[in-house]
Amino acid sequence: MNWERFSNWQYQLIETMSRREIKGEDFSYLSDALRVDAITITVIDTCLKRQHTWSPEISENDIRFYQQHWRHDIFLNAYLRKGLLNSSQIMESLVDPARIQDDNWCESLLPYVHYHSTIGLLLGISQHLYLFFTAHQLNKEFNRGTRRLHEKLGHSIQPWVNAFHAKQLADMEQDKALCRCQKHFPITTEQQPVKLTPAEYQVLSLLMGGHSGSDIADIRRVSKETVKSQIKSVLHKTGSKHQNQLLWRYSHDQLLVTIGFNS
Repeated sequence: MNWERFSNWQYQLIETMSRREIKGEDFSYLSDALRVDAITITVIDTCLKRQHTWSPEISENDIRFYQQHWRHDIFLNAYLRKGLLNSSQIMESLVDPARIQDDNWCESLLPYVHYHSTIGLLLGISQHLYLFFTAHQLNKEFNRGTRRLHEKLGHSIQPWVNAFHAKQLADMEQDKALCRCQKHFPITTEQQPVKLTPAEYQVLSLLMGGHSGSDIADIRRVSKETVKSQIKSVLHKTGSKHQNQLLWRYSHDQLLVTIGFNS
Protein backbone atom coordinates (compact mmCIF):
# COMPACT_ATOMS: atom_id res chain seq x y z
CA MET A 1 0.00 0.00 0.00
CA ASN A 2 1.42 3.38 -1.09
CA TRP A 3 0.45 5.59 1.85
CA GLU A 4 2.05 8.70 0.33
CA ARG A 5 -0.28 8.33 -2.66
CA PHE A 6 -3.20 7.79 -0.26
CA SER A 7 -2.29 10.98 1.59
CA ASN A 8 -2.23 12.96 -1.66
CA TRP A 9 -5.60 11.47 -2.68
CA GLN A 10 -7.21 12.46 0.62
CA TYR A 11 -5.74 15.97 0.42
CA GLN A 12 -7.17 16.39 -3.09
CA LEU A 13 -10.54 15.04 -1.94
CA ILE A 14 -10.72 17.65 0.83
CA GLU A 15 -9.65 20.38 -1.58
CA THR A 16 -12.26 19.27 -4.14
CA MET A 17 -15.08 20.02 -1.69
CA SER A 18 -14.33 23.73 -1.94
CA ARG A 19 -15.07 23.64 -5.69
CA ARG A 20 -17.92 21.16 -6.16
CA GLU A 21 -19.99 18.41 -4.60
CA ILE A 22 -18.31 15.07 -3.92
CA LYS A 23 -19.23 12.27 -6.36
CA GLY A 24 -19.07 8.49 -6.20
CA GLU A 25 -16.21 8.30 -8.67
CA ASP A 26 -14.06 10.41 -6.31
CA PHE A 27 -13.68 7.26 -4.18
CA SER A 28 -12.53 4.92 -6.96
CA TYR A 29 -9.02 5.11 -5.48
CA LEU A 30 -10.22 3.06 -2.49
CA SER A 31 -11.65 0.34 -4.75
CA ASP A 32 -8.33 0.16 -6.59
CA ALA A 33 -6.29 0.11 -3.38
CA LEU A 34 -8.32 -2.77 -1.95
CA ARG A 35 -8.65 -4.52 -5.35
CA VAL A 36 -12.35 -5.16 -4.78
CA ASP A 37 -15.41 -5.12 -7.03
CA ALA A 38 -17.24 -2.33 -5.18
CA ILE A 39 -17.10 -0.07 -2.13
CA THR A 40 -19.48 2.30 -0.37
CA ILE A 41 -18.69 5.28 1.83
CA THR A 42 -21.46 6.54 4.12
CA VAL A 43 -21.22 9.50 6.52
CA ILE A 44 -23.94 9.47 9.19
CA ASP A 45 -24.77 12.42 11.45
CA THR A 46 -27.27 11.27 14.06
CA CYS A 47 -27.60 14.78 15.54
CA LEU A 48 -28.52 16.51 12.26
CA LYS A 49 -30.26 13.31 11.05
CA ARG A 50 -28.33 13.38 7.79
CA GLN A 51 -26.82 10.53 5.81
CA HIS A 52 -24.68 10.74 2.68
CA THR A 53 -23.56 7.70 0.67
CA TRP A 54 -21.17 7.45 -2.29
CA SER A 55 -19.98 4.55 -4.43
CA PRO A 56 -17.97 4.42 -7.67
CA GLU A 57 -19.67 1.17 -8.72
CA ILE A 58 -23.15 0.97 -7.14
CA SER A 59 -25.97 2.97 -8.73
CA GLU A 60 -27.83 5.76 -6.97
CA ASN A 61 -31.05 3.76 -7.21
CA ASP A 62 -29.49 0.77 -5.43
CA ILE A 63 -27.99 3.03 -2.77
CA ARG A 64 -31.36 4.68 -2.17
CA PHE A 65 -33.08 1.26 -2.00
CA TYR A 66 -30.65 0.06 0.67
CA GLN A 67 -31.09 3.26 2.68
CA GLN A 68 -34.84 2.60 2.74
CA HIS A 69 -34.37 -0.97 4.04
CA TRP A 70 -31.10 -0.90 6.00
CA ARG A 71 -32.90 -1.58 9.31
CA HIS A 72 -33.59 -5.10 7.99
CA ASP A 73 -29.90 -5.81 7.31
CA ILE A 74 -29.36 -8.83 9.59
CA PHE A 75 -25.57 -8.66 9.15
CA LEU A 76 -25.35 -5.02 10.23
CA ASN A 77 -27.67 -5.75 13.15
CA ALA A 78 -25.42 -8.64 14.20
CA TYR A 79 -22.36 -6.37 13.90
CA LEU A 80 -23.95 -3.82 16.24
CA ARG A 81 -25.36 -6.42 18.64
CA LYS A 82 -21.93 -8.01 19.10
CA GLY A 83 -20.31 -4.63 19.86
CA LEU A 84 -17.91 -4.67 16.90
CA LEU A 85 -17.88 -0.89 16.38
CA ASN A 86 -14.58 0.43 14.94
CA SER A 87 -13.46 -2.97 13.59
CA SER A 88 -13.60 -4.42 10.07
CA GLN A 89 -15.57 -7.65 9.89
CA ILE A 90 -16.51 -10.13 7.19
CA MET A 91 -20.25 -9.63 7.49
CA GLU A 92 -21.30 -13.11 6.33
CA SER A 93 -19.35 -14.66 9.23
CA LEU A 94 -21.51 -12.90 11.82
CA VAL A 95 -24.72 -14.81 11.09
CA ASP A 96 -25.41 -18.54 10.77
CA PRO A 97 -27.17 -18.92 7.38
CA ALA A 98 -29.21 -21.83 8.74
CA ARG A 99 -30.75 -19.56 11.38
CA ILE A 100 -31.86 -16.74 9.08
CA GLN A 101 -35.62 -16.50 9.61
CA ASP A 102 -36.16 -12.76 9.24
CA ASP A 103 -39.01 -12.32 6.74
CA ASN A 104 -38.16 -8.63 6.19
CA TRP A 105 -34.61 -9.59 5.23
CA CYS A 106 -35.69 -12.41 2.93
CA GLU A 107 -38.37 -10.34 1.19
CA SER A 108 -36.65 -6.96 0.89
CA LEU A 109 -32.87 -7.10 1.05
CA LEU A 110 -31.95 -10.68 0.13
CA PRO A 111 -32.91 -10.25 -3.57
CA TYR A 112 -30.81 -7.06 -3.56
CA VAL A 113 -27.61 -8.76 -2.32
CA HIS A 114 -25.49 -9.55 -5.38
CA TYR A 115 -22.11 -9.94 -3.69
CA HIS A 116 -20.46 -13.14 -2.51
CA SER A 117 -18.63 -11.46 0.37
CA THR A 118 -18.70 -8.11 2.16
CA ILE A 119 -16.41 -6.42 4.68
CA GLY A 120 -18.03 -3.79 6.89
CA LEU A 121 -16.59 -1.14 9.20
CA LEU A 122 -18.74 1.21 11.29
CA LEU A 123 -16.39 3.81 12.71
CA GLY A 124 -17.34 6.25 15.47
CA ILE A 125 -15.73 9.59 14.60
CA SER A 126 -17.38 11.60 17.38
CA GLN A 127 -20.47 11.40 19.58
CA HIS A 128 -22.87 11.94 16.68
CA LEU A 129 -20.69 11.33 13.61
CA TYR A 130 -20.06 7.91 12.05
CA LEU A 131 -18.42 6.42 8.96
CA PHE A 132 -19.81 3.21 7.45
CA PHE A 133 -17.28 1.79 4.99
CA THR A 134 -18.03 -1.42 3.07
CA ALA A 135 -16.10 -3.41 0.46
CA HIS A 136 -17.64 -6.11 -1.75
CA GLN A 137 -16.45 -9.06 -3.83
CA LEU A 138 -18.66 -10.68 -6.46
CA ASN A 139 -17.13 -14.15 -6.69
CA LYS A 140 -14.43 -14.65 -4.06
CA GLU A 141 -13.69 -14.50 -0.37
CA PHE A 142 -11.71 -11.78 1.39
CA ASN A 143 -8.31 -12.66 2.77
CA ARG A 144 -6.95 -11.45 6.09
CA GLY A 145 -4.63 -8.91 4.46
CA THR A 146 -7.49 -7.17 2.62
CA ARG A 147 -9.51 -7.02 5.81
CA ARG A 148 -6.64 -5.40 7.73
CA LEU A 149 -6.03 -2.88 4.93
CA HIS A 150 -9.76 -2.08 4.82
CA GLU A 151 -9.70 -1.26 8.54
CA LYS A 152 -6.59 0.91 8.19
CA LEU A 153 -8.10 2.83 5.28
CA GLY A 154 -11.33 3.40 7.19
CA HIS A 155 -9.51 4.85 10.18
CA SER A 156 -7.20 6.86 7.91
CA ILE A 157 -9.95 8.80 6.10
CA GLN A 158 -11.17 10.40 9.32
CA PRO A 159 -9.62 13.79 8.33
CA TRP A 160 -11.82 13.88 5.23
CA VAL A 161 -14.93 12.83 7.21
CA ASN A 162 -14.32 15.67 9.68
CA ALA A 163 -13.71 18.13 6.83
CA PHE A 164 -16.91 17.05 5.07
CA HIS A 165 -18.91 17.38 8.29
CA ALA A 166 -17.43 20.82 8.98
CA LYS A 167 -18.39 21.99 5.49
CA GLN A 168 -21.95 20.72 5.96
CA LEU A 169 -22.24 22.67 9.20
CA ALA A 170 -20.71 25.79 7.64
CA ASP A 171 -23.10 25.67 4.66
CA MET A 172 -26.05 25.25 7.01
CA GLU A 173 -24.96 28.18 9.18
CA GLN A 174 -24.42 30.33 6.08
CA ASP A 175 -27.95 29.62 4.89
CA LYS A 176 -29.35 30.46 8.34
CA ALA A 177 -27.35 33.70 8.43
CA LEU A 178 -28.65 34.73 5.01
CA CYS A 179 -32.20 34.03 6.18
CA ARG A 180 -31.75 36.13 9.35
CA CYS A 181 -30.15 38.92 7.34
CA GLN A 182 -33.03 38.97 4.86
CA LYS A 183 -35.56 38.94 7.71
CA HIS A 184 -34.05 41.85 9.67
CA PHE A 185 -32.62 43.83 6.74
CA PRO A 186 -34.93 43.12 3.80
CA ILE A 187 -33.82 44.23 0.37
CA THR A 188 -36.21 46.95 -0.75
CA THR A 189 -35.13 47.08 -4.36
CA GLU A 190 -37.23 45.08 -6.80
CA GLN A 191 -35.85 41.59 -7.25
CA GLN A 192 -35.19 40.58 -10.80
CA PRO A 193 -36.65 37.14 -11.57
CA VAL A 194 -34.39 34.33 -12.66
CA LYS A 195 -35.42 33.11 -16.11
CA LEU A 196 -35.19 29.38 -16.71
CA THR A 197 -36.00 27.42 -19.82
CA PRO A 198 -39.08 25.14 -19.59
CA ALA A 199 -36.76 22.11 -19.30
CA GLU A 200 -34.72 23.73 -16.51
CA TYR A 201 -37.89 24.71 -14.66
CA GLN A 202 -39.17 21.13 -14.87
CA VAL A 203 -35.83 19.81 -13.55
CA LEU A 204 -36.00 22.29 -10.64
CA SER A 205 -39.57 21.22 -9.84
CA LEU A 206 -38.58 17.55 -9.82
CA LEU A 207 -35.61 18.29 -7.56
CA MET A 208 -38.00 20.06 -5.18
CA GLY A 209 -40.11 16.90 -5.22
CA GLY A 210 -37.19 14.88 -3.86
CA HIS A 211 -36.17 13.18 -7.12
CA SER A 212 -32.53 12.36 -7.81
CA GLY A 213 -30.70 13.08 -11.06
CA SER A 214 -31.28 9.49 -12.18
CA ASP A 215 -35.00 9.76 -11.41
CA ILE A 216 -35.27 12.96 -13.43
CA ALA A 217 -33.47 11.39 -16.39
CA ASP A 218 -35.94 8.50 -16.35
CA ILE A 219 -38.98 10.75 -15.96
CA ARG A 220 -37.94 13.15 -18.72
CA ARG A 221 -36.50 10.36 -20.89
CA VAL A 222 -33.17 12.07 -21.37
CA SER A 223 -29.61 11.08 -20.49
CA LYS A 224 -28.12 11.62 -17.04
CA GLU A 225 -25.52 13.92 -18.62
CA THR A 226 -28.32 16.13 -19.97
CA VAL A 227 -29.85 16.39 -16.51
CA LYS A 228 -26.46 17.17 -14.95
CA SER A 229 -25.94 19.93 -17.52
CA GLN A 230 -29.39 21.39 -16.82
CA ILE A 231 -28.86 21.32 -13.06
CA LYS A 232 -25.49 23.04 -13.53
CA SER A 233 -27.19 25.73 -15.63
CA VAL A 234 -29.88 26.29 -12.98
CA LEU A 235 -27.21 26.61 -10.28
CA HIS A 236 -25.33 29.15 -12.40
CA LYS A 237 -28.42 31.22 -13.24
CA THR A 238 -29.59 31.33 -9.62
CA GLY A 239 -26.15 31.97 -8.15
CA SER A 240 -26.37 28.84 -6.00
CA LYS A 241 -23.20 27.04 -4.93
CA HIS A 242 -24.84 23.63 -4.61
CA GLN A 243 -28.20 21.86 -4.85
CA ASN A 244 -28.93 22.07 -1.11
CA GLN A 245 -28.59 25.86 -1.20
CA LEU A 246 -30.76 26.08 -4.33
CA LEU A 247 -33.57 23.99 -2.82
CA TRP A 248 -33.40 25.81 0.50
CA ARG A 249 -33.66 29.25 -1.12
CA TYR A 250 -36.46 28.18 -3.46
CA SER A 251 -38.49 26.56 -0.67
CA HIS A 252 -38.19 29.69 1.49
CA ASP A 253 -39.45 32.02 -1.27
CA GLN A 254 -36.09 33.73 -1.56
CA LEU A 255 -35.78 32.82 -5.21
CA LEU A 256 -38.18 34.23 -7.81
CA VAL A 257 -38.20 32.01 -10.88
CA THR A 258 -39.97 32.54 -14.21
CA ILE A 259 -40.00 30.48 -17.39
CA GLY A 260 -38.37 32.07 -20.39
CA PHE A 261 -39.53 30.60 -23.69
CA ASN A 262 -37.02 32.49 -25.78
CA SER A 263 -34.16 30.09 -25.04
